[in-house]
Amino acid sequence: MLSVTKLIIALLSLFSIGLLSATFFLDPTSEVSRLIEYYDVLLCLVFFIDFCSQMYKAENRTKFFFTTGWLDLISSIPVIHEFRYVRVFRIFRVFRIVKSFRLLINFIKTHKVQSLYGVILFVSITTVILTSTFVLYFEKDVGNIKTAEDAIWWSFVSVTTVGYGDHYPVTTIGRGLSILLISTGIALFGALISYITASVESIKNQGK
Repeated sequence: MLSVTKLIIALLSLFSIGLLSATFFLDPTSEVSRLIEYYDVLLCLVFFIDFCSQMYKAENRTKFFFTTGWLDLISSIPVIHEFRYVRVFRIFRVFRIVKSFRLLINFIKTHKVQSLYGVILFVSITTVILTSTFVLYFEKDVGNIKTAEDAIWWSFVSVTTVGYGDHYPVTTIGRGLSILLISTGIALFGALISYITASVESIKNQGK
């Protein structure tokens, strides 16, 4: 059955393929490539957790593993470069359930709240990854965000709206991306609070 979680996993799988494709145009020893490697490991961890969840829920775990599960497991191992692109089959597995674009629209219409939170989460994740990657690319030679670790730290303190100020962009593009990331953080935490509130209210109503 199609779910918001599966849609998010499929979108992240597609996004990870695009992210890895960008490394073909970069110096493998550059800080930007290192940053992408970090994010790829993080995404692989998400895919591995999804594999474990499906394995646990499967009625016949042996059948699940030897049909499609092994593919999910291999695609969750970042150190095996040759196997990374088999993640595309995860997308096919999810979206083959969606018979038509109309069916997807109907799903979103009937699950408006879940779909909204799912979209916000996916957009937030991709925004953090892309903004930190581009900021590092544009700032590494002129600003104080020079390493992959600097970019990760800057994106974390920015999306959480903490803003320590030890690392900050100095270029116009970098500052624009910083505004985008901070705005994303505000929207993300607002949605999170709303989701928690709605969940608590739902539990209370079920208990009555």
